[in-house]
Amino acid sequence: MGVIVRILKAKHGDCILITHEGKSDVFNILIDGGPSTTFMYGPRQRYSGPLRDALEEIKKKGQSIDLAILTHIDDDHIHGLIRAFEKPGYLAELVKTIWFNSSRLITQGFNVPEIPENNIILVGNSPQTSVQQGKDLEALLDEIMCVRAPLIMAGQVYYLGPFTLTVLSPERCQLERLLHKWPTEADSGATSSHSNDYHLSLEDIWADDKFDSDPSIYNGSSIAFLLEAENKAMLFLGDAHDKVIADNLRARGYSDANKIKLDLVKISHHGSQYNTSNETLSLLDSKCYVISTDGSKHGLPNKRTIARILKSTNGKILFNYENVISKLRLPEQVITSRVEVLDSEIRL
Repeated sequence: MGVIVRILKAKHGDCILITHEGKSDVFNILIDGGPSTTFMYGPRQRYSGPLRDALEEIKKKGQSIDLAILTHIDDDHIHGLIRAFEKPGYLAELVKTIWFNSSRLITQGFNVPEIPENNIILVGNSPQTSVQQGKDLEALLDEIMCVRAPLIMAGQVYYLGPFTLTVLSPERCQLERLLHKWPTEADSGATSSHSNDYHLSLEDIWADDKFDSDPSIYNGSSIAFLLEAENKAMLFLGDAHDKVIADNLRARGYSDANKIKLDLVKISHHGSQYNTSNETLSLLDSKCYVISTDGSKHGLPNKRTIARILKSTNGKILFNYENVISKLRLPEQVITSRVEVLDSEIRL
């Protein structure tokens, strides 16, 4: 019995598998799929990535993905899941319930005309199949009778299997900002510092730290939630906006004098300085703060975020790629005591 969290190696993206092992059954939640290479990579996609390996393991055990969550439209979060839907024998057969604020759901929710250009088309398995000949993801979900949640918004609470999920983001107004034609690939790093700040010392950052918030409408639409089971509590923040998270935690009665006790926090937007403030961190009392990225894009994680976590919390900072730690040039005493590389899984 217990909860297992696996932060898969999704390069600069997110791909998280959460498993609850009960006395008689298992419940799996998959959050995002990273970029396409998280599922398959290499010439003609011939090599299996960590997401495909994880799904193979689930198949062999006769289990399912009881809930899949596509947090938002950025490629480094959903493209691996799209590839897993396209490939026969994977998500189209494994997933039971899905959360995804698709363009179609959003336009229906706001009672405005559909925007066909935003629909996700799954390319057929044959290399000769064009995008136009592929299948619409929404049609596939209907075909496989996958349970669709309505628009996911802050304030909602869901009880699924052994889990309670309390949604903290997005707000309705953030979804309303998506009522336009989406770009082919939203640049999730548009608000990230493309040159890193690793030359700065922690003392320099602490002496002159100013928080500027992420203005990206796509990151603002990200699904973020509190996940609870077996007296364990975890925050999965996607790429959500900092203020929305802080406001919704405060609305639930948390403050710097009454912090929310957590076993794990998945830090927003791969450790971007624009998505994690000292204000929000002051509301959290967590054992560990996880950052998912290989450090290959947009100068992430920002060292300023690491400095804020070290200053405002007592928890460990865990990375799913070891090379990121050495790049940050943190003092040796900090590395040994507060910053670590993730094991293959976290058992709670």
